[in-house]
Amino acid sequence: MKRTLGSFPAITSASTVLRSLPSKPRLNRRSTAFPTIFLPGPTNPMSYQLPGFLQLPSLLLESGLTVVQAAAETAQSVLAKATGQKQSGHLGPAPLAGPADIDTAMSDLAARAVRILRSTPMEPAEIANVSASLVDAARRAFCFVDLKSPAALALPFQLALSATSLAAQSSLRGLVTYEVLGPNRIEALLKDFVQMFTELPVFIGLEYKEAMEKCKERLLQVPEDHKTRMELGDMYVKCGLYDQAEETLMQIPRESDLFADATHEAAVALYRAGRLEKCMRACVASLSARPGHARTRSWLWLASQKNKGYPDWVPAADRMVVKAGYEDTSLHFVDIAAKIGLDKTSAGRGIAIFDSDNNGFLDVLIAAAHGGCNFYYNNGDGTFTDKSIASGLDKCVNGFAITVGDYDNDGYTDVFVTRLGFYGGECQLFHNNGDGTFTDVTAKAGLKVWGPAFAASWVDYDNDGKLDLFIANNLGGLFERKTPNRLFHNNGDGTFTEVSEKAGLHTTWPTNAGAWGDYNNDGFPDLFLSNGMGRSQLYRNNGDGTFADVSKEAGVEALCFGSPAFWWDFDNDGWLDIGQFAWSDHDDVIHTMEHGVGPADGNPMRIYKNNRDGTFTDVGRDHGMVGCWGTMSGNCGDFNNDGFMDVVLGNGSPKMDRMEPMVALENDGKKFRNITFSAGFPFLGKSHGVNMADLFGDGRLSVLVAAGGAYPGDLLTTNVFCPDKLPGNYLNIRLKGVTSNRSAIGARISIVADGKTQMRELSGGSNFGCLPFEQHFGLATTEAVESLSIRWPGGHTEHFHTLPINTTIEFVEGEPTWTDVYARARAAKG
Repeated sequence: MKRTLGSFPAITSASTVLRSLPSKPRLNRRSTAFPTIFLPGPTNPMSYQLPGFLQLPSLLLESGLTVVQAAAETAQSVLAKATGQKQSGHLGPAPLAGPADIDTAMSDLAARAVRILRSTPMEPAEIANVSASLVDAARRAFCFVDLKSPAALALPFQLALSATSLAAQSSLRGLVTYEVLGPNRIEALLKDFVQMFTELPVFIGLEYKEAMEKCKERLLQVPEDHKTRMELGDMYVKCGLYDQAEETLMQIPRESDLFADATHEAAVALYRAGRLEKCMRACVASLSARPGHARTRSWLWLASQKNKGYPDWVPAADRMVVKAGYEDTSLHFVDIAAKIGLDKTSAGRGIAIFDSDNNGFLDVLIAAAHGGCNFYYNNGDGTFTDKSIASGLDKCVNGFAITVGDYDNDGYTDVFVTRLGFYGGECQLFHNNGDGTFTDVTAKAGLKVWGPAFAASWVDYDNDGKLDLFIANNLGGLFERKTPNRLFHNNGDGTFTEVSEKAGLHTTWPTNAGAWGDYNNDGFPDLFLSNGMGRSQLYRNNGDGTFADVSKEAGVEALCFGSPAFWWDFDNDGWLDIGQFAWSDHDDVIHTMEHGVGPADGNPMRIYKNNRDGTFTDVGRDHGMVGCWGTMSGNCGDFNNDGFMDVVLGNGSPKMDRMEPMVALENDGKKFRNITFSAGFPFLGKSHGVNMADLFGDGRLSVLVAAGGAYPGDLLTTNVFCPDKLPGNYLNIRLKGVTSNRSAIGARISIVADGKTQMRELSGGSNFGCLPFEQHFGLATTEAVESLSIRWPGGHTEHFHTLPINTTIEFVEGEPTWTDVYARARAAKG
């Protein structure tokens, strides 16, 4: 007779588990404790102590690593000049033929080596194959080296220096990661990062078919190699081949150490395929081998929500009860994407909302990671038409972040797109021809730049009336060096000149977003950098084309896994504050879902309140920012029209087995309350691009969500959530610059209504996408706006009195009155 485990008979495979699940609840209960990770930590009785040298203060270690990196890079530069060799290629053109300098080659070899070692079984029979693969990787990485050249004599020294500088920079990021996460989170995160950075190039480079065939050949030779079977099933999931994934993963037997992982991954495939009961059975099977596993329990909960509840046979210990997202609200959002023509399925990224042809109606542009940009033209009747091909914007493929602005002041808004994110693509600038089409003028403008750009923004940093361009660069991989952020000055003739070094923007950390705003009210936009795996940075604009790093004295240089950031006046005191989203570990997100708050040592969104003296104080937790989310995008806007800015967080991760809700936080003037589910938003998603706009000119801010992940199988459908009724009075303001830049980026609008002041500053984007230039003011029950002032870029201010409400009006710089945008638009439309 076969032995038993609880109420489960002994079984031979995962598929047998599903068939053997009881139809009624089991009587035994299991612990739901999180798995313990034995890493350094004072409260872990089985932890080991850090080596003595790591007990030094973190800032001292950071300084030491920074010095080592700088010394090695200086020596590299001197040696390269002496031998006539090409120096580091961080700012070079696209490396289409492979690495062309020592640093890039070293990073390329390190990444390839880890991928080879990770994907090849460590068996005696495979040693020769592994060695051959490593030699081939080295040959490909250093193919540009001419060993016959006398300069090659310096190669050993160059390799040693390059390895030293790379090790110092990687160690610096690792130290920061450890400090942010702590000992009990870092192992899981490192596993996720290694997997993502080593395998995503296989999918980005369309090499996954070859990788799958290699796994199949291995399984024909060694059928009991369940690690390879697991890898094959995982690849099937990432390609959206869910039937093949289920069949492959369910062959892994119960006695295998990979059984829990296999049934968990099968549950992901089954959920995505819409087979909810089988998904839940796979989750319960996985939990029988790995009791209390948080991530598996979360997938079981997701499936139960679509299934309208847990079936009776799901054990009580496996059930997750969600507390976050149910605070009271009068708002209710409805997904209208299909109704208005925006429900396209893609791997969505940044969203830009702008009036492309000056007809008054707001159009929508969405970047896609696995295809061209999608351009939706507003028909003016509540619907949109897909004009991606007709506009020419479909030619911009693998898009990531979008920012729009009229860089040549011809009256039409132009488009800049970064591409490929982590994996480094060439950015593109599209000139708006004014006839519904766009032309790629990247090369002509001098902007053919290559790098892992996560965000870009238009800004007139010197107030000369011409929009300049800032590009925020992240990290291209675990072993990539930091690509510098880049600032381009507008020459006024359609071209740009890079001024990053001249301006004093020396950045150390991988940057997720750069947000521009005038925090000290001197009339010049300042720059806040939200850095991943590093310290945040604030650069004060000196007003002479240069910037000063004031991060430390301003109090904003805290360590953080920073994601997008923005400037806003969250408390209506007339001074710009900083909103900084943060990316959290998946288990911290699940903890937040279950408890309504994140762990005490978690990484929630930060609000840096402006103290009006050049310093800031993080007051996020005091104002209700207590949840930890994997925030990748987000924006602010007054979606309940009560006069206070609310926030929407777009959450997720590249991993296929991570889904989490976008989060809506309603600001009542004192606290931010999580109203996500009570307001009608969905339970899951992967929201790379989140934006807000009054799409129909009726005062209701819609929340647009471009969803999708990094893998070919992770395609999701765009959502547009609109309030089902007008929540309060409002006034929308648009500006048109004349002596200022035409888009009026950097202008500041202040209104007084019922004795209360609200302020907005026009931004050129800091996120995956950018908010519309139209500024939305919620007025609650107020019946009139007493006054309005506009401080145009450059400093001059105009004042207006007794304004209308519940309408959209436009001001032109220097003109004494305003026009009604939609009255004009509808009259022109006939």
